[in-house]
Amino acid sequence: MKFSRFGVIDLRQVILGFAVLCVMVTLGNQFIINYRVHSQQMVAHTLASNQAYASKLSDITEQFLNSLQMQLRYSAAQLADNNTPKSQQQETLRLLEQTASFNSVVVVNEQGVITSTAPLTLGVKGVRLQSDSAKQSLRAQAPTIPQPFVSPASNLIVSPSHPIFSADEQYQGYIAGTIYLHGDNILSRLLGQHFHNDKANIIVLSENGSVIYHSQRQRVGAKITPASPLWPAFANAQMQSGSEGVGAMLVGYAPVRTANWVVLVGTERDQVVESVGNTIMNVLAKAAPVTVITLLVIWYLANLISAPLRQLAQRVADSSKEYDDVPTWFFEAKTLRNALRTYSNEQHQRINDLNKASLTDPLTGIGNRRYMEVFIQSMVADEQAFAVITLDIDHFKRVNDNYGHDVGDDVIQGLGQLLQSSCREYDGVCRSGGEEFLLILPGIGKDIALELAERLRVAIQAHDFTPVPQVTVSLGVSLWQPGCSVDAVLKAADNALYRAKQRGRNRCEVELLG
Repeated sequence: MKFSRFGVIDLRQVILGFAVLCVMVTLGNQFIINYRVHSQQMVAHTLASNQAYASKLSDITEQFLNSLQMQLRYSAAQLADNNTPKSQQQETLRLLEQTASFNSVVVVNEQGVITSTAPLTLGVKGVRLQSDSAKQSLRAQAPTIPQPFVSPASNLIVSPSHPIFSADEQYQGYIAGTIYLHGDNILSRLLGQHFHNDKANIIVLSENGSVIYHSQRQRVGAKITPASPLWPAFANAQMQSGSEGVGAMLVGYAPVRTANWVVLVGTERDQVVESVGNTIMNVLAKAAPVTVITLLVIWYLANLISAPLRQLAQRVADSSKEYDDVPTWFFEAKTLRNALRTYSNEQHQRINDLNKASLTDPLTGIGNRRYMEVFIQSMVADEQAFAVITLDIDHFKRVNDNYGHDVGDDVIQGLGQLLQSSCREYDGVCRSGGEEFLLILPGIGKDIALELAERLRVAIQAHDFTPVPQVTVSLGVSLWQPGCSVDAVLKAADNALYRAKQRGRNRCEVELLG
């Protein structure tokens, strides 16, 4: 091809230019597609995670408030037949010190006068309630969690209360525990200690839109209005409708029905999308060396492919018409396309191999700790109950000391294969450390789990681990149910395993939560 302005372009330059164009277009297209797909997936995942976490926090808050009401109901019953100033003072001090659930405790009589306080230094004893908001519990004459209000001691509080009735059903006022929203309180610690996305804001709103809890402490006590981007989620949660993204926020929400509160967990959409862009740019940066190497290979192949064609062109230039009809262009295009396809397949295979390697224990071929975490997360997300069996080889140090570490590795490898063959396809089998293994068994109760653990113990004891005469294991069993803490269940299984070790090894022990 000859252009008056650019001179002569040979086949090598055409192939190289076309290959570079293909690589750049492919990378650009992959960048755009991955960015869009991953952005949508991250937005959907973040929204679902926020909704799930809001529901979890709602349940936790509901349980906490129910616990407070039970404590107050008990105290009200104690004062029903003995409502003297001395008994009031004793009961308020007892309730305050019982669980540290409240910042203070007060007793208010039927005229709205505070007759007893704990701590004694509160300084509001004898004060009469004046504001309508402070009289919410007095008017209700029933178990109440009123809207937040400013107490006579000038604290912004939430004050669950329970009425006090005498034996002849005469209303005598109420007993209330107060939670200082601007101070350190158990509700703030309960909501603030979490392992959710650190970019998410957790907000708890009262029925009138007052902020009871906020990840940014200075916003407690403020009110949201219809102009706030959180208002649609707040309104929808009060109507108990589904989750959705609100404007530039990805908000999950759930009502706390006991108190007519709403829990909101929100993440800015831009933060989620920005993290996707940063991830893809990091991937491209890491892929740059491979891309450069590929282009160098293409340049070499362009020279290699064009060499015989250049000879053909020379023959044509020598007026030889013998090869004029050879379809050389289509052959090079097809070859280049196949080379790029091979390169792409190799890259995908490498990624798949790396993903598999990241979840597999290299010695035994079963799952590793990362596999265990992913497996448990999927079970918890599906609310699928499962049994946990932890097992540890007894006196494994003696195996290494007497037979060498190679034999010790053979024992661990053989034990992993035995466990894998003894479990179902959908059970989780992993090596959690050195000579420790962990089994996750979906849909299995305590009796079956203990029976399986005992069967494994017997099978391992009878298995041939030559040259080691005999290998025994100690096992711990626990159960996870929806609503339980995974860490607590794993700890319970470890405790059971430790107890089996203490009681002589080569045995199974069970420890259940609750």
